[in-house]
Amino acid sequence: MHAGAPSAPRNVIDREGMLPPISALRAFLFSAQYRSFSKAADELGMTQSGVSRAIKSIEELAGATLFERTGHGLILTEQGRVYLDDVQTIVDELGAATLRLSTFADADETLSIATLPSLGGRWLAPRIRRFMAQYPRIEVRITAQIGHFDLANSGIDGVIHYGNDVWPDSLSEFLMDEVTVPACSPELLPADPAPIDALLRELTLIQHLHRPTAWRDWFRIAGLAHPHPMAGPRFEQYIMGIEAALSGMGAIMMPPFMMLSELRDKRLALLDRTVVQSPWGYHFIYPKSRRSKPALMRFRRWLRHEAKRTWGETQLLLDESGG
Repeated sequence: MHAGAPSAPRNVIDREGMLPPISALRAFLFSAQYRSFSKAADELGMTQSGVSRAIKSIEELAGATLFERTGHGLILTEQGRVYLDDVQTIVDELGAATLRLSTFADADETLSIATLPSLGGRWLAPRIRRFMAQYPRIEVRITAQIGHFDLANSGIDGVIHYGNDVWPDSLSEFLMDEVTVPACSPELLPADPAPIDALLRELTLIQHLHRPTAWRDWFRIAGLAHPHPMAGPRFEQYIMGIEAALSGMGAIMMPPFMMLSELRDKRLALLDRTVVQSPWGYHFIYPKSRRSKPALMRFRRWLRHEAKRTWGETQLLLDESGG
């Protein structure tokens, strides 16, 4: 080693000394799968003696026996079973890491976005292809997130958030308000038209855990009465409420854009055009430290455009329902 050159940490050297070759690990994995050195050799394009030597090299390195030989083939020892679980996990992680590396190698920039689960599944996922088509060199990663968290230390570039826009050391872009309307499965609608208040008194009101007064507010704004507007099963995510409504459980109070495909396919039907505007709206929150990141600014502009498009779709849907 040259004088003054940095030396590798001792624990790294020790670990490297205990690393068997990848070829030996593959021989072990296939031998464990087939319970046969000969079958493993055929799969790997090796000789049976070559596979046997590879297994022996691991056993000598670790000072442990991996297989017992019986008349019915190989049997993993207890040490071998434990080692198989560990090695399989490591190989899977190594493969995933290499896949991520190859993916990132093709991208000019990466972008990590967190969003509410229902919003991500029902709104962002069906639309993100337009962003990818416009910016094919940006690699996007989307994760589900509920509530506030430490943006500065999370590695997340931005969050699509419902609520207020006050986050520490961050900037905010207003996207759109949230309005909700009542809907249910067409199978629950009577053959003869009935007044909406009478119909809703007969239906279970599916509630949202984080919008506990949504139905009560709607009845107030619609000028209708209901004996128990806050009673009914409560679901934490909009997507859960949609599935409950599709099953015929009852009526939901939902943003139109969350159930756009179900309304267009007539799997759900709007019960009334009266809308309730939620007290908060949707915002795009991102750290001040990332405001100069080109990919993030492109995504911010695209997101604002998609929110405007969604608001237009909502208005059109309500107008069509009125007709």
